[in-house]
Amino acid sequence: MSRSRKAKKLPQEPIELVIEDLSHDGRGIAKWNEKVVFVQNALPGETVTAKLSKMNRKYNEAMMQEVLVASDDRVDPKCEYYEMCNGCTMMHLAEEKQIDFKFNALKSNFYKMAKAEPKEWIEPLTDDHWAYRRRARLSVKWVKAREAVLVGFREKNGRFVAKMDFCEVLEKPLADLIQPLAELFAQMDIKAFIPQIECSLGDDELSIIIRHMRPLTDPDFELLKAFGEEKGLMFFLQSKGPDTVKPLVPYGDRQLAFSLPHYGLNYHFLPNDFIQVNRKMNEKMIKQALAAMDLEANDVVLDLFCGLGNFTLPMAQTAAQVVGVEGDERLVERARHNAELNGLSVDFHCADLTKDHSNSAWFNSPYNKVLIDPPRSGAWEILPLIAATKAKTLVYVSCHPASLARDTDRLVNELGFTLEKAGVMDMFPHTSHVESMAIFSRP
Repeated sequence: MSRSRKAKKLPQEPIELVIEDLSHDGRGIAKWNEKVVFVQNALPGETVTAKLSKMNRKYNEAMMQEVLVASDDRVDPKCEYYEMCNGCTMMHLAEEKQIDFKFNALKSNFYKMAKAEPKEWIEPLTDDHWAYRRRARLSVKWVKAREAVLVGFREKNGRFVAKMDFCEVLEKPLADLIQPLAELFAQMDIKAFIPQIECSLGDDELSIIIRHMRPLTDPDFELLKAFGEEKGLMFFLQSKGPDTVKPLVPYGDRQLAFSLPHYGLNYHFLPNDFIQVNRKMNEKMIKQALAAMDLEANDVVLDLFCGLGNFTLPMAQTAAQVVGVEGDERLVERARHNAELNGLSVDFHCADLTKDHSNSAWFNSPYNKVLIDPPRSGAWEILPLIAATKAKTLVYVSCHPASLARDTDRLVNELGFTLEKAGVMDMFPHTSHVESMAIFSRP
């Protein structure tokens, strides 16, 4: 006869903890009853009181209640919603120490997973720490007891939507819409069936995708139409998967777009296309990558995981030939459009880069330089193919230090590359997200 296991009851009284270190996601690490405790908003060297929020077999989690002994690196968060909102996780840490944390995360991953260190560390790339996000996915929740709709990031406990009227890290046109959107959704008949929105800000246009679990009523449609006209934004509806995204009304020639002024380039994108969230850091990142590529007029370049051509088009302005490969057919279509828009000749292909492409037509060019910008999972499967090219330079743009370090181990210790340089880029200030770049060479 099976018996259900009762969940262990959490202690109600706060416990006192001494914080020893920071975890990879920016939480303080302490010990309690011979078990590790991860503590939200706590810093190394601090003594705090905290309330346990979750107890697991190997570790516990806790929410900090009070700082008894503060770290010299602690600062007062600028955002009034920071204590509950999980959109940012490191705003209590001084800005210059946040980038140190990210650098140490990259360095630690290189050492632990690749037993490697670059010949030279690149100075961290940074820019504005506030109002930097041009894209965001926000949760929406109808709270019947309050007769109100909440629009925002999730709370730090993950269960609820944070009550917020503004966001300090969203670009201002997006941040200013949080409260008006909450009031708009509260008037809709299907307010209980809108779980999230996805916001995108171009140079001149703003779009919002509304995920809805029930069809809009006629009054709902009129409310959205009037609001969009008043605010000058484009609404899109998504009833199921990404393929169901459609405009609320025809928008004619209106187009989401962003530019790279340094290169004189313009890009068109759709509301659910991937673009880099931080526009200023994106341009700095491209400049750094192209400097590392050291492109010449006779270079033949392979750009893997190329998206809509973020790196591809700037490289095509110098190199003899650039081939971009991407797994999302929709992004490949946008990349081709953007190349034509800018009068550039680029060869784009759609391919699953977890597969072997040694016999693919696009692989048969004499590449001497490669750039890759893979997802969080990294580029493990495609590394042997890169090694099979004639490329002597490889620039690796990473959004996850652990997968970069794992791939570095293979590149350096199996495939004959040397790790020349590496550094971090503060693409997401006030979060533990680590964006980085590594430059490899071989004889």
